[in-house]
Amino acid sequence: MSQLRTRDVVDADLSAVLSIRNRSFGPLSTGGEDWWRRVSAETLGGRMIAVVDESDRVLGAGRIRPYEQAWGGRHLRMGGVAGVYVEPSARGGGVATTLTRALIARMGELGDVVSCLFPTTATLYRRSGYEIGGAQTRTTYAGHLLRDLASSVSGRATDTSRSVVRPATPDDAQRLHDLARDAQVRHGASGPMVPTAETFRGMLEREELISYVASDGFVVYDLSDATVTVEHLVAGSPESAAALWGVVGSGSSAAPTVHTYLDPRDPLTLALGGLAANEVQQTPWMGRVIDLAAAFPGRGFGAHTSVAARLVVDDPEAPANSGTWTLSVSGGRGTATRDEPTSGAPPLEVGARGLSALWCGWSVSRVRQAGLASGGSDDGDAELDAVFAAAPYITEYF
Repeated sequence: MSQLRTRDVVDADLSAVLSIRNRSFGPLSTGGEDWWRRVSAETLGGRMIAVVDESDRVLGAGRIRPYEQAWGGRHLRMGGVAGVYVEPSARGGGVATTLTRALIARMGELGDVVSCLFPTTATLYRRSGYEIGGAQTRTTYAGHLLRDLASSVSGRATDTSRSVVRPATPDDAQRLHDLARDAQVRHGASGPMVPTAETFRGMLEREELISYVASDGFVVYDLSDATVTVEHLVAGSPESAAALWGVVGSGSSAAPTVHTYLDPRDPLTLALGGLAANEVQQTPWMGRVIDLAAAFPGRGFGAHTSVAARLVVDDPEAPANSGTWTLSVSGGRGTATRDEPTSGAPPLEVGARGLSALWCGWSVSRVRQAGLASGGSDDGDAELDAVFAAAPYITEYF
């Protein structure tokens, strides 16, 4: 393979990138090319990178979508890696590895402190420090259970104004963003992204999506082929939750099946008068820490957690992460301080994959058993478990 280099994708490259995409995954469906070009255009100018050969022929490309992601109920800048394509005839020549490393470096330059992606293969991304963080979960319910939830709560509602819903309009976009963000803070969520007001506006303008808003919540769903698919549902009270779910289930005679892409521990599980279907569909995603020094203070922690843990990190692709760290948590806030090695109990040692796994809530014992950590002590393991405790999830595929 000729010498590889990376550069930003420009508008003139898009046809070549699309051709590689189609040779890698097959042609896009009707209307898919318009969507692809729109999304690609959004990442031109620094968030879409190409790998080229000595003649400047594009051999691969990938984009970084800018997101705001919750960790412990606080929001961090996250780079969502997507649209990674490699020319089939160039595979095995280092194009993909060159590309992922360039994407990591660019995210650091842009200020994205963490990154996530949905992998087509785990091996490639593990070579660059990503690790499995969680799953996007599709849970299925019988529509009549959701319909009945509304009647079960209405008889004991203390604030009937919260059970009033109306169709949402594009003018509600900022409100939906604010409600979604507030819910993630309230629940101390880890993993989900907050759609921007512009993204919500686009949803509310799409005729195939149905949306309702309440005083402290909203729902966005699709109805097709006798099936309801809930994309978003946020509620700040039992009354609004029951009312919104009641709307979703109101057509259960015609649409008896309801799919949801929500938090696997959504309060619906506790309130519903029946069980979800046995079939649960999960799509794994991978996470990575891009800048530990910036990400850790931005993450949320339990208000009553007080702990200091030491950790040694070796991360060649993001060298700013490498070193010996003291990670301290107090009053819901964290600090990451770079330390010199000292005497005493040796700290846990991890590479980039081990750091990413810890960040995503994997216990030290599991990280150690996977061969991603060494050294440390029982007390140090317990301290790190307390620091990174989380059950992260993602609701939106990108």
